[in-house]
Amino acid sequence: MLETVVITFAGIGALIPTYLAAVFALAPDRALAQATHRADALPRVMVNRYASFALFALAAALSGDMAIVAVVFAILAVPGLGDTLIYARAGHPYAKHLAAGIGALLVSALAFAAAQTPTGVL
Repeated sequence: MLETVVITFAGIGALIPTYLAAVFALAPDRALAQATHRADALPRVMVNRYASFALFALAAALSGDMAIVAVVFAILAVPGLGDTLIYARAGHPYAKHLAAGIGALLVSALAFAAAQTPTGVL
């Protein structure tokens, strides 16, 4: 029963950032207002984002569960690869973002492979 409630609330919790992502994609000024973010605060906001990424990566690593590591790092690849597209299309340097995205995908792929491999084989 409690697990069902948690899963339901987690699903609802996923809807809010999904909505905001869509609004940011379609109407960035409106999204900034709805999210109550300010462009001038972006550098300070990014501190929280990068700290969150680090905590996700650390939690996955500490879990020792290769399936969790695979999923978390696949998700962590999205910002790096997304930023790569944004900056590449604008003609700006993007190598560091590409490296971060590919690095996260590599960890994800290795963790997925480890999850499929019987313990002690490799």
